[in-house]
Amino acid sequence: MRVCALPLPLSLSLFATLLVTGCSGEADAGAEPAAAGPHGPTEVPREHAYAAGEPITADLTMLTTDDGGRRTPFRSGYRTGVVFESEEREVACAVLLPDGLAEFPPGETHTVVFECADPVAVEATGFTLLESGRERGHGDVVLTGE
Repeated sequence: MRVCALPLPLSLSLFATLLVTGCSGEADAGAEPAAAGPHGPTEVPREHAYAAGEPITADLTMLTTDDGGRRTPFRSGYRTGVVFESEEREVACAVLLPDGLAEFPPGETHTVVFECADPVAVEATGFTLLESGRERGHGDVVLTGE
């Protein structure tokens, strides 16, 4: 999809010209090109920026105790360190569990929400969950294309 900067309001003839030429009318020179999806073109996110405290949905797998994971489950609100692949630093985050999950035991995988104390930019979706500097879990951020 071509991107064109347009003055508003548009006349009917200008609108028809845009339809013929394929201009979207959205002025974003830094946008990624559209990728073909099952229902037509979709935008490919280049980076997702999350403000401090903004929810980050992720699929989290906790290591088993035998693999160096925790010995006990944790509850919603558990505060730990997370290193996102695109960040080269540990970020303090609270892990919020989904409704109906009272505890997150070692060795299981669940979709959770992180609320981080600092802003986070996610370019690659992978992350490592740390506790006292040791890996206790890992997973991927669920990008929604927003």
